Amino acid sequence: MKKYIQPALAANAATLGVHWIYDHQWLKEQAKTQSLLFKVQSKSDYEQANPSYFAYPNSHLGDVTVQGEMILWLYQAMKQNPSFTVNDYSQLVFNHFKPGGDYRGYVESYAKKHVVSMLSKELNLTVQPYSLNDDHLVGFVPYIVCKELGLSNEKAFELTQLYSNDRAYYDFFKLFDHILDNRHLGLKQAVESSLTLSPALYQEALEQAFLMTDTERFIETYAGRACAIRMSIPVVIHLLSHYENFDEAIQANISIGGAIADRAMLLGMIYHQVEPLKAIYLDKVPVK
Repeated sequence: MKKYIQPALAANAATLGVHWIYDHQWLKEQAKTQSLLFKVQSKSDYEQANPSYFAYPNSHLGDVTVQGEMILWLYQAMKQNPSFTVNDYSQLVFNHFKPGGDYRGYVESYAKKHVVSMLSKELNLTVQPYSLNDDHLVGFVPYIVCKELGLSNEKAFELTQLYSNDRAYYDFFKLFDHILDNRHLGLKQAVESSLTLSPALYQEALEQAFLMTDTERFIETYAGRACAIRMSIPVVIHLLSHYENFDEAIQANISIGGAIADRAMLLGMIYHQVEPLKAIYLDKVPVK
């Protein structure tokens, strides 16, 4: 069993059925009468919830988001090639996402730009280069894989720079490492002592993530529900600060709405190191 990527992907798969439903009131009402874990995405759910984005209409139980798929691709490639570079990463994801590639799910904006850039080079077309300023949680894909393979944060950040040069990702890698290294002190204390490592731009939001117990007020004032790390990382820190176990944290994560399944990857990875996730999660996504 994989120590980091399996719980990350298990948490991702467990919440794919409600991923990108931003209507948090609808989610809370639904949770009163049914479990929202391990659902297959339903068009009727996404029509009832507003706003919501029905991006994975062909998904099956146990499937993961596009970022989950990227973790699997990158892990297998890096396991086979110890000298793996950012250029290798570029070619790897392009081969999956390009027209004629084997990926059939939703493609996010950073991947679309990447495909256009790579195709323009192949076809000798003049296309304006895209800025390496993506702010999605995809920047944590190399971090999770490098944790699994025992590789450095420097290596993870080298790969993250395929899409973003934002140094905040590297700082967050160190922050999450601190939490993992000090989890024996208790998750809340480990989170509190990690906050000095946060990027300056994020310090206030992360401090409030730790201090505030009113989740809705915290979300509206200091974070958000979408994919950008300025929204999602404060939410992850908030959940780690106020929920001691994964079962409670994942339910709270669902009730917030938005980038549910991609936030869940970080939650699953971290909580598993505190107390192993239950087999009901892990058995859904076996990783070789």
